[in-house]
Amino acid sequence: MDVFWTNGFQGTSVDDLQEAIGIKRGSFYASFGSKDDVFASVLRKYWEEATEAGLKHLDGNDSPRQSIANHIRYVGDFMTQNTPRGCLLLSSSGDAAIATSGDARLVAEHMRNLEARIGSVLAKEETGLCKREAKNLTAYAMTVLLGLNAMAKTGQKGDEIRAAAEFAAKSILSA
Repeated sequence: MDVFWTNGFQGTSVDDLQEAIGIKRGSFYASFGSKDDVFASVLRKYWEEATEAGLKHLDGNDSPRQSIANHIRYVGDFMTQNTPRGCLLLSSSGDAAIATSGDARLVAEHMRNLEARIGSVLAKEETGLCKREAKNLTAYAMTVLLGLNAMAKTGQKGDEIRAAAEFAAKSILSA
């Protein structure tokens, strides 16, 4: 996971994976299949361990808007702790090499799942949002997450990432 997360899909070679695992090329292919197969396993594990940890903020007893704001703050903290790696999923969604690999569908599926989880919170009746407003606010939240990831990937300071997350969280609460 660390190799893909640090180097990205395109920047990771089978040699990099072999070295990280400590096996030879023949053993790598016999054990893991292809680079795409390893990435698919890594992305699933990342979703279970990292993404779900942030999404738990959406399932609490807070109001829907507060839940989204809490999630954005969490992501801001996560990005600060993972500069310059950012988020493996969000970074993978913009990786041109993945678009031409067998993993494009898996990345897109996880991104749709992330958007759907956020959207389902904002679509709750108590938000007072019509369907169009909920959809627009969901798109805004996704844009914020991608932007926070870009800030981390480009090495922005933690204070700047957290400030952007806080501003976005307050915007969600007041929209």
